[in-house]
Amino acid sequence: MRTVRTLLLGLLTAAIAVSTAWAQDKATFALNWIPSGNHFGVFVAKERGFFRGADLDVDIQRGYGSGDTLKRVAIGTADIGIADAASVIIGRTNGLKVKQIASIFDTAFDCIFFLENNGITQPKDLEGRSLGAAPSETTVNILPIFAAKAGVDLKKISILSISPSAKYASLAAKTVDSIVGSTVEEPANQNAAQKIGSKINRFRFSDYGVDYYSIGLVASDQMLAKRPDLVRRLAVSTMQGYAWSIQHPGEAADAFAKSVPESSRDLMLAQWKVTVGHMITERTRSNGVGWIDRARMISTLELTKTYQNVDPAIRVEDLYTMEYLPKIPVN
Repeated sequence: MRTVRTLLLGLLTAAIAVSTAWAQDKATFALNWIPSGNHFGVFVAKERGFFRGADLDVDIQRGYGSGDTLKRVAIGTADIGIADAASVIIGRTNGLKVKQIASIFDTAFDCIFFLENNGITQPKDLEGRSLGAAPSETTVNILPIFAAKAGVDLKKISILSISPSAKYASLAAKTVDSIVGSTVEEPANQNAAQKIGSKINRFRFSDYGVDYYSIGLVASDQMLAKRPDLVRRLAVSTMQGYAWSIQHPGEAADAFAKSVPESSRDLMLAQWKVTVGHMITERTRSNGVGWIDRARMISTLELTKTYQNVDPAIRVEDLYTMEYLPKIPVN
């Protein structure tokens, strides 16, 4: 009799497990680029069970830039994604009805990299020198704003077009004096510089008053209207993954490496540490990770208007909502 009971209990447990698995909602998560250190929270949410705990079966897909991710989210081939706020503004101008529902970086990561001991110690020293940039980079668009804030005559800088994959090598080979990029790229740049016995330094745009919301979680207006509970569970579990990663960086790196084994764990961990520096601010300490401040989003909208054609009918309320994310403490 005990054997029969044990068998029946086993079958019942298996049935419940199968039923639970079937109950999970499938969702597609589109990154903004190839998986990297600033995506730890997403992969931790998957590997550590935050998605599973929210009854979600999430397929994480690489991205091809914020603009492409925005399109995928807008047309429904992705349920949620990562994209920068400027792309949301430009997207809405072009008819893509998408909002940010959480911020990942609370401070902007744009910067200009250069090798130490090459005569550049202040932004003014960039004049008369070359700067490498990929034509599609957002940082290129806001160079005039940085130049104005930092007291640099942009006309005196020779801007050279370089493919994204060649930027590090070009700087290390000294075929350009500087390159634009993001602070998250600094660990990789330092590795390239070390090979020639040098070191990287940078001018971070936010240190010169050019600061705005960059990457965050995005969802379409249609998804927000039709499946608000799914959006809420995706937003909460993802940002819980980010909050957990802040407290457990080494374990987060292990979880990321498990999902993306072709990556360099040490390099990704270095990128994550840079990411954390952009995530933890007085705003996020007070309001929780992922918080979007209305006044700051207004500033982001106004900044974007200085270098892009933006539909004047767009309101700040069209760009973000905090309805789907409760306060998630950063520590």
